[in-house]
This record gives sequence, structure tokens and C-alpha cells, in this order.
Amino acid sequence: MDLNGKLALVTGGAGFIGSHITDRLLREGARVRVLDNLSSGNPDNLNLAEIDLHQGDVRDDGDVRKAVEGVDIVFHHAAQINPARAVENPLEDFEINARGTVNLLWASFQVGVKKFLMASTNVYGNADMEVIPEHYPTLSTRESLLSPYAASKVCGEAYLKVFNDELGLDTVRLRYFNVYGPRQTIKSESGAVAIFTLRALAEKPIIIFGAGTRTRDFVYVGDVVEANIRAAREDAAAGGVFNVGTGIETSINQLAEQVIEAVGARVPVEHRGERSADFMSARADLALSKKVLGFEPKVQLAEGLRAYVEWCRQSGV
Repeated sequence: MDLNGKLALVTGGAGFIGSHITDRLLREGARVRVLDNLSSGNPDNLNLAEIDLHQGDVRDDGDVRKAVEGVDIVFHHAAQINPARAVENPLEDFEINARGTVNLLWASFQVGVKKFLMASTNVYGNADMEVIPEHYPTLSTRESLLSPYAASKVCGEAYLKVFNDELGLDTVRLRYFNVYGPRQTIKSESGAVAIFTLRALAEKPIIIFGAGTRTRDFVYVGDVVEANIRAAREDAAAGGVFNVGTGIETSINQLAEQVIEAVGARVPVEHRGERSADFMSARADLALSKKVLGFEPKVQLAEGLRAYVEWCRQSGV
């Protein structure tokens, strides 16, 4: 799809990732509408003179119907994003992440939206593979889906598959690994880069749960935006599911060291007990994303951390 002149809806568009997608869509010549209840999103992230902001909730049928009117493509990023909170309140998590996605899909289908992209994550759990491909079975293995949050994301993915395969609405499922970068703030217990960086800037100890040997695949928000734009443009992406990461593992201990180096302040690192719903390792297999989308991440972790630290200092978060 050529995005120039198209009307794009970004749900959660005032948030961390959504606002960056909104900026890029404007540069691509798209007209942009944002649906966000502003519970965690920040209007200051948006160019309000250039976008159409609808303050509303994906759980509300009326809000959703108004938001999708006349839309060509949807970038769905509105979500409850904290796995620990999902364990405490799985019904709320389901309502936002699963039912909210179905609301949006159904309304999009009814008004003739041409393409629907969804941000997914955390579905692989403790996958028993060194590098995790998209075809890893998320429902038939004991190691996957470690929290209600992961279950709600897979539920949303399942509906995207059905709407694509049976109802003819082109959908794309993008499975993010650990996204970080400017505009990421601490709104929950998730987001190690933000938590570590803001503690280091405040000259407070960095807290690591467990031994710090768990690994993650940290991907810069600019690369995530690029994956979204490529998936929107590429007709062959329809019906597909694609990993969005770097293919590089970094341990939590290594992350703490790199954050301390980027900040330039020596702060202690403290280890505490393990948390629930926390998986051991993650490393994205990007072969399919490269083949179909032409996606290749550009930003190395050290470079991305420097950019994030600079943004934190300038914004005063």
C-alpha cells in the first residue's frame, strides 16, 4: 500500500511506540488519526496541529466506530502492556488486549479498512530454541505463554488470522521483542532499559531480579517503526506474522553495564528475587522479516542507549 494520502489510524498513538509511528506516517504523506484513552499516552508526544486525536478506548464500541470511519489502514498499538499486572487482573488484561482488538477488527471490517497491523509480543515464553522463528508453537508447548498477558496477545493474533483468512481483511501480526528508545517512560514494572536508565540518571542503584543471566533481544524504536512501514507497504505481508528484533541476545547484567556506561555515572547493581511471568531468554529469528519485508535493524544497542539517555536528559523525565 502506498501510504501517501491514505488515512491511517494509530491506536495507542500518543504512547511510546505509537507516537513514533505517527511521526513517520506524517513524513510518508499519510493523514493520521490517533485513538488513545491517554491513560498512559502523552499528548505532548503528538503534533496536534497535524493529526486528528480521538480520546477514546478500544473497549468502547462507539469510540471505535468513530475512529475507524474513512480509515484505510490501522496500526493497532493500544494495549495493557504489563505482564505482572495481567497476572493480578487477567480480566482487565483480556478486555483491553483481546476484546479491544476484536472490537477494532470488527469495526474495521464493517467500514472497509484495507489493512490492519497489530503489535504483539511475549508470546514465545521460554522457547526451547536458541533463535526463535515465527512458526514456534505458542499453544502446544508447556514453555510458551507464561502469563495472561501473553495469552491475550495470542488471542488477538488469532482473530487477526481469522479476519484475514476467512473475512478478507488484510492483517499483519508484528511480534516485537524488547523495544526501547526516546519517549519510553516508567509507567509500570516493565521496560528494563527505561527503568535502569532513569535510576542511573538519578544515581540510584539498578535493581535486577534474579541472577541477571536472563537474556533479551533489545530493539530500538526507530527500527520497530521501519518494520511497521515496510509491513504496511508490502502486499505480500498480508496474513503473515513477523518477528521484530535484532537477532542479538543481551543479558540483563550486560544491559545494566551498558546503561551505566551510557549514563556515565557509577551506580551499584543490586540483585533481588526472581519475578513471576519472566522468561529465560529471547533472540529473534529475522529470516522471514528480511525475506518478506526487507527488514534489517540498523541501530546497535550502545548507539540506541546513548540516544535514549540524551532524550531523558533533554526531556527531564
